[in-house]
Amino acid sequence: MACQEQPTPTSAQQTSPSALPLITVGSRTVTLEQFNRQVRMNYPHIDDLPVHERIHLQQQIVTQLIDRELIHAEAARLDVRLSPDEFDAALTGIRGVHNHEEFEQNLRDAGIIPELWRESLRFRLLISKITQTIVSPRIEISQADMESYYHDHREDYQRPEEVRVHQMLLESREAALEIKKHLQDGADFATLARQHSLSPDSAEGGLLGYFAAGALPPEFDAVIFSLPLRQVSDPVASPYGFHLLMVDRKRNAGQRPFAAVTDEIRERLYQEQEEVLLQQWLKELRENAEVMIDWEKILPRSSR
Repeated sequence: MACQEQPTPTSAQQTSPSALPLITVGSRTVTLEQFNRQVRMNYPHIDDLPVHERIHLQQQIVTQLIDRELIHAEAARLDVRLSPDEFDAALTGIRGVHNHEEFEQNLRDAGIIPELWRESLRFRLLISKITQTIVSPRIEISQADMESYYHDHREDYQRPEEVRVHQMLLESREAALEIKKHLQDGADFATLARQHSLSPDSAEGGLLGYFAAGALPPEFDAVIFSLPLRQVSDPVASPYGFHLLMVDRKRNAGQRPFAAVTDEIRERLYQEQEEVLLQQWLKELRENAEVMIDWEKILPRSSR
């Protein structure tokens, strides 16, 4: 990457310094105002830091902005675009149950400017599309790679003791005790869960799945790891109501077989290769880019 000092602006240009180019990357520019906005979004309390820390963070932001412009330029060259529908779908998924106003207020409460957050989200989504276009076709993961990884990381695939848990959630202890009586009389747990449980898993008959110790709240752990198989617990209180718990299977601790973790290993190796190849691609863009930075606008003379 060729970095040069930009010439000092003329007196006419100095009338609006925030709108002047701070960074030039090929034909693309970043103004001082854009730089300051990025600093505010990433480090809202930067002014409270010692000078040397502030300079270090500013230099990091400059590097990030150069990379951003390189990626935008390459996306334009390759005609990789983020459609409004793609952005809206991603935003809806992140927003979850909150409406537009609630979500933006949550951002403001966290000290985040919504407009800058949306800009950052668009860029992250664009990087994802660029990665799929440039990087993903170059990733190769063989069976031998996965087997080698499994052999070298066997300790990562040790399975702790696990139990398969079913639950029902009722409004009151009395309601839970009434349901437990029906179960003791021979009623089917899954059927009653579908009919009476207030938990979202009621549609699956109350099946929660397999859990190791520590994965559930302590009050649940204390019950499920001492319950005999297929015996229903006494009501267990939680902020949501009263739970009836039942364990129908136990899995002993042991080594998870390679066949059971193949997909996990493939995903891990894919992500590792993706990151390496993405950084290589960015390095190539930097090395071939013509970049100018006007450090005088942001750094004290003694630090340049």
